Amino acid sequence: MSNKTGAIAVAKRRANRGISSEPVELSTGVTARLIPVSISIITEAQAAVPDPAVPMWYNESKGVEEENPNHPAYEAALKAVEQERSLAAIDAVIMFGVELVDGMPEDNSWIKKLQLRAKLGLSKVDLSSFNLEDEIELEFLYKKYIAVTTADLKPLMDASGLTEAGMELEVAEATNSFPSN
Repeated sequence: MSNKTGAIAVAKRRANRGISSEPVELSTGVTARLIPVSISIITEAQAAVPDPAVPMWYNESKGVEEENPNHPAYEAALKAVEQERSLAAIDAVIMFGVELVDGMPEDNSWIKKLQLRAKLGLSKVDLSSFNLEDEIELEFLYKKYIAVTTADLKPLMDASGLTEAGMELEVAEATNSFPSN
């Protein structure tokens, strides 16, 4: 099958699933359009998460340092990286795949509530690495922590074809650690 017919087949499957750019109401009541996200954006977000360094051990019989990819700490680090990459994919899809029909709320009380939850230890949301004066960073925070919940992830991922690409398990695992859970 050529790339052209493959693209047509995907387009037809999406049309049959009712994926469109019509506004939908997210589970939070926010009105948005779900837009397919380019796989290159998703891949780039995942690639930003580096692999852990492979631990070394001294092989006395050979007299050299060798990699030890079977070290339990390294195996655990690989699993953590896999989950981080899945979350990076979700973040990319949330940022680029959700168009807020009504734009951002004029009232920033939602950010103050996030800050209070973090201050009280009720949330693991760390806002210190975000510039709260930057419109794009605020939009990302709003989408990730307020507008989109785990209930919205499946249709959002479907719109970008991620469940078709064999990411169902990765998405399910990452969803378990999603902030709105």
